[in-house]
Amino acid sequence: MKFYRITALLLKYYYISINRVDRLFDILYWPILDVLLWGFTSAFIKDISEVNILSMALGGVILWLFVWRSGQDIAVFILEDFWSRNLYHLFSSPVRLTEHILSILIWGVIRATVSFIFLSLLAYGLYAFNILTLPILFMASAIAILLLFGWAMGFFITGCIFRYGQRIQVLAWSVVWVIQPFSCVFYPLSALPAWAQPIAKILPTTHVFETLRSILFGYGEGNLLYALVATLVFMAVTSLFLLQSFKHAKRSGMFARHD
Repeated sequence: MKFYRITALLLKYYYISINRVDRLFDILYWPILDVLLWGFTSAFIKDISEVNILSMALGGVILWLFVWRSGQDIAVFILEDFWSRNLYHLFSSPVRLTEHILSILIWGVIRATVSFIFLSLLAYGLYAFNILTLPILFMASAIAILLLFGWAMGFFITGCIFRYGQRIQVLAWSVVWVIQPFSCVFYPLSALPAWAQPIAKILPTTHVFETLRSILFGYGEGNLLYALVATLVFMAVTSLFLLQSFKHAKRSGMFARHD
């Protein structure tokens, strides 16, 4: 693995981002809509409820962006290389898969950090919600777990694209949002129907947001240690799947085809 090749790829994604309005738009537009929508809704509910729904909703929106950004960015940047017929040339060069993926991960963290800072300031300015009042240890652990989980999701989606081609590219935008309802981002685990609760308990993300509610309201069933271990296992499995799918794509000649 060579640092200068990773730097070159980072410059590529930087120039792609600053020269495309949709890329800049993507960093702020949807997160801002989430903060406004859930913020105004929660502010109304707070007026008729003793529970501070505002803190729960805004905390969930701001932290969830790490799953969304880290998971979706991997798959979308890979897909853009598919669409531009660039993967063949990229992997014909000395650039390794690990260097390519690592550059995307670093760029995704930068994008997520920009969104996080902006949303935190927006939430404080509009609703006087300061996410930095949460314990630093929890914040660091939650962000790390959510980032790792998002990366694992991105590895899984990218592995599927390498194995089955662009016909399943819809996964890049849909899988993360399929996970969200079972992650209990905006409501407690007990709010889910009985059939959905076992699914939610398996997901590491559920335990992060349950811990958030435990800190805010004194109730919740979060277990950050389980969340970290489960995320690392999931990441190891999806990394192996991505590697095997990459090898399959090379053998099948997928990178050289135009379909």
